[in-house]
Amino acid sequence: MHELSLADGMLKTVLEAAKKENAKKIKSIKLEMGEILLVNTEQLTFCFDVISKGTIAEGAKLEITFLKPRAICNKCGKEFNINSENDFPLLHISCDCGSNDVKILSGREFNIKSIKIEEN
Repeated sequence: MHELSLADGMLKTVLEAAKKENAKKIKSIKLEMGEILLVNTEQLTFCFDVISKGTIAEGAKLEITFLKPRAICNKCGKEFNINSENDFPLLHISCDCGSNDVKILSGREFNIKSIKIEEN
């Protein structure tokens, strides 16, 4: 379950940032996640809720935006969206030119965009 390790890393990062701002409470966290990560948002939220108990992040709301994956063909240079329904697993991605020599440009991100805090 990689959701637990993602939640753990996120918690450590937001607690460190909140400490620098002398936060009394973390109210919400805005995240951007690439669809290729295949993160189950319910599991991520559950894991975060469990591991944040007893911290200033307890009860914080996760606001998640998913980013569409993109790739570029190394043969013809065309950039294109990866369709999660047709192109997973990633080994089967191919360009309109027929080449499967592609490079993933985006879709694997896990970014903490902002945190909303309550200051002392």
